[in-house]
Amino acid sequence: MPEGAMVAGAAPVMRRKTSYAALAVSTALLASCSGSDDVELGTDWKGSQTYVTAIVSGHTVVVGINPVAHHAQALAVVPQKDGDDDVLAPQLGQSADGTWWLSTPRDGDRPDRLFTLNTARQTLDEKDDTERLRELVPGKSLVAAVHGSPGHDQGAATADGKTTSVLVRDAKTWKKVRDVRVPGSVTLAASDPSSDTVCLATGQGSGMKVSVLDLATGRTRQAGQAGGVQVQQLACPAGTPVLAGTPTRNNRGTTVKVTLKNADGATVVSAVGGRVDAVQASKNTVVVAVNIGEDSDLIELDRGSGRELRRVTVKGMDSSSLLRHTRDGWVMISDDTATVVDLDKRTSQTFDLPGTLTSF
Repeated sequence: MPEGAMVAGAAPVMRRKTSYAALAVSTALLASCSGSDDVELGTDWKGSQTYVTAIVSGHTVVVGINPVAHHAQALAVVPQKDGDDDVLAPQLGQSADGTWWLSTPRDGDRPDRLFTLNTARQTLDEKDDTERLRELVPGKSLVAAVHGSPGHDQGAATADGKTTSVLVRDAKTWKKVRDVRVPGSVTLAASDPSSDTVCLATGQGSGMKVSVLDLATGRTRQAGQAGGVQVQQLACPAGTPVLAGTPTRNNRGTTVKVTLKNADGATVVSAVGGRVDAVQASKNTVVVAVNIGEDSDLIELDRGSGRELRRVTVKGMDSSSLLRHTRDGWVMISDDTATVVDLDKRTSQTFDLPGTLTSF
């Protein structure tokens, strides 16, 4: 599987309250040095295969994760300006060409601030923008900014409360391509960088419905429903929704059983005995992170037959806020730790983040 094929945007963005210290230096200076004596920056840009943001000594930083060396380093401090929102966390996603995008929300009607991670120059490059980007969902050549995503002021983002505004931009030039409205108030969004389609879910739990939006044409179609599953996570490989959650009556236990069904243009994954924290999917497989108390299972299923292929139990991981695929294994990330899981070897290695996770 190519790197990035099951990475960016595949899991819904979650928000948590954070506070940010005021920084009074330029973007370039902050990106190339700490900008603060109490933030020590590393240099492992080359070895980092995936990135998150975290709070380190009161500052928001970009953290690079090296799954081979099993370590995470703060690489760049994210500059802050007056009016930045101190409630909504930054979000970080990857386009099909490998570009990492970072957006930081601002108060009121102010446009979000947008950066790209320039890994060659080892800097954060700020982009000019006049839009409230909100949740970025990258496709193959286009990026969707979903305005009515969870944690945002949906009343202001939707004209009548019955539709959600989706701004489509060119991933290379960042020029606006179109503005599309999809039915309902979006609660989960997911995409696959191999395709310019995104899946947008409305509603909650077993009543969730999914629209598939073609970013190139602006057309939408309805896909399958949850079928009695309390949906907790969403993936969208090549425009086919994968809904993952627990049955309406879910009994917690010491063993997790996962089933998979394909119907009505969607894949529905149900985990009995745990909580689905994350899901990623490709053409042939589905991988789910399921919490079982203080531990979590990472389980791979055959997407056609539903047969379980591999499973690894990660001890001490009581949640998995992010699940990312890299060349050297799956990276599961909790509040302050990261774990690299090798499903082939049935092994896992856990190490600390330099601070508390803020991006989801």
